[in-house]
Amino acid sequence: MTRTAILDAAMTCFIEIGYANTTTALIANHAGVSRGAMMHHFPSRMSVMKAVIAYLHELRLKEYLELMADIDMPDAQLTNKDIRNSVEMAWNYVNMPSFIAYQELLGASRTDPELKAVMEPVEKDFEKQFLQMAKSVFPHWQKLPALEPAHDLVQFLMKGMALSQMSTRRNARVKKVIDYLALILMEIYDESIESRLGDESAK
Repeated sequence: MTRTAILDAAMTCFIEIGYANTTTALIANHAGVSRGAMMHHFPSRMSVMKAVIAYLHELRLKEYLELMADIDMPDAQLTNKDIRNSVEMAWNYVNMPSFIAYQELLGASRTDPELKAVMEPVEKDFEKQFLQMAKSVFPHWQKLPALEPAHDLVQFLMKGMALSQMSTRRNARVKKVIDYLALILMEIYDESIESRLGDESAK
């Protein structure tokens, strides 16, 4: 419990004051643990960072799976509503504390070689597992070549919106983007199905 409290506190610090300003003392204070307890679990700042990165890696995959569960039912026809729901969940996903904290670490790793060395293999593994998870939660897309580019389109667009500083009419603008993206994904899906059926009938 103490370890988890420390990792959650580190996430909070990243979000509230940024990676550069986060010290082990501040993390311990946010976690409500003594300096000794902090040092017992994590003897150095980088040991905390490594643990938080691993923690976020698992947490982000778990949260994505929970958000996308039961949106695309394999025994039912895929509808516009299903696709829009998945885009809305993707937007919710990039607004979760875990995403914000991870992006803070990712941004900091650009100029921090030690942090970058830890982040790079985790990021590669996450991308691999993330795509595999998308295949499992979207069975209608599973065997379509369009899955990966469609997945990238959603993730890149959602991340871009989440990281942008839209200060005016933010909710209305986000809604329009979600609406447009859902329509585009439906078109991509329909075209992919038609193309596959055409290929199968030509054999």
